[in-house]
Amino acid sequence: MSMTDILYEALERVDGAQFAGVVGTDGLHVDMVASSEELPVDLATIETELSALASTAALTSANVGAGLANEMIISTDDLTLLAKIVSPGYYAVMGVLIDGNLGRARFAVHQMVNRILAEL
Repeated sequence: MSMTDILYEALERVDGAQFAGVVGTDGLHVDMVASSEELPVDLATIETELSALASTAALTSANVGAGLANEMIISTDDLTLLAKIVSPGYYAVMGVLIDGNLGRARFAVHQMVNRILAEL
């Protein structure tokens, strides 16, 4: 199964999910999919910014001696952004509307990571 298929299946499992993907902390594109063409945010910008956030989190956790940054959750007025480490330098991400199912989203991101690792 392709990574794109895994990402689309994760989107389908979560009410309010807007996008899912894998970002690298180096800023290079990996994969990102959207639930529709009309998102409340620009997908390319989200990918770039989440990559920067993941990079900063990884660097910060290393600098304070706390080990790898395994998971991040950022809650905004409109979206909750979730990220979970796939391997050092790569994070599975999902954006969910603020009234979406956060518990299901966290589980879906966890499953994305497991399925992506199984495919590698």
